[in-house]
Amino acid sequence: MELGGKAANIIFDDAPLDQAVEGVINGIFFNQGHVCCAGSRLYVQESVARQVIRKLKDRLESLIVGDPLDKNTDIGAINSKQQLDTINKYLAIGKKEGAEMYQSSCPIPRKGFYCRPTLFTNVAQSNRITQEEIFGPVLAILTFRTDDEVIEKANNTPYGLSAGVWTDKGSKIFNLTKRMKAGVVWANTFNKFDPSSPFGGFKESGYGREGGLHGLMPYVEMR
Repeated sequence: MELGGKAANIIFDDAPLDQAVEGVINGIFFNQGHVCCAGSRLYVQESVARQVIRKLKDRLESLIVGDPLDKNTDIGAINSKQQLDTINKYLAIGKKEGAEMYQSSCPIPRKGFYCRPTLFTNVAQSNRITQEEIFGPVLAILTFRTDDEVIEKANNTPYGLSAGVWTDKGSKIFNLTKRMKAGVVWANTFNKFDPSSPFGGFKESGYGREGGLHGLMPYVEMR
C-alpha cells in the first residue's frame, strides 16, 4: 500500500547542473505536483546553490500554466478547489515561517483552479513546508555541505517513498542509496520506473511493494 511522500532531490557540486535542473523541474512540477513521489524537497550543495537557484528561476519563467488539453501547456489545473486552498494555505505558512517565496510571472486562466509554479528559498529543516506533503507545484530548497549532513536531512521526515541523487561520482551514489531511508533512489534522473523493479516506501509512505517479483507475491497462492 503506497502512501504519500516528501521526496528529497539532492544536487552535488560535481553534478551536470543543467541536466539536474531539468530533473528537478520534472520531479516537482510534473502533473502539477500531484504525485506521491514528487521531488518536493531540493538539497543543493552550498558551492553551487546560487547558480542552481538562478537556473531554476529562469526555467520557471518558461513554464506555461493553462488548459491541460493544450499541447503547449506545462502545468495544468489543480485537481479541486479544496486542494488549491490547501496549497495556498501552505504558501502562507511558508512565508510566515520566514522562507522566501518565488513564483513565475506567467499568466493563469481566470476560469478553473490554477497555481503558478513556486519555489521557496531560505527554508529550514524544521519548517512545515519541508516536513509536510503539500501535493502541489511547490518546491522547498535547502543547502548542505557534506554527504553526512544531507543524508541526515533527507532522512529527517516522516516519509520515505523516493529520492534522487545528482552527481558525477558513482561511489557517492552508492553511499547515499545505501544510507537513505527511501523505497527508491534515482541517480541522475527522476520519476523513471521499470516494471521489473519493485516500488514502495518506508515509514509513513506505506507498506509493501508493487512491480517486479515483490509486487506479484501477494497474488501467489503457495501449494
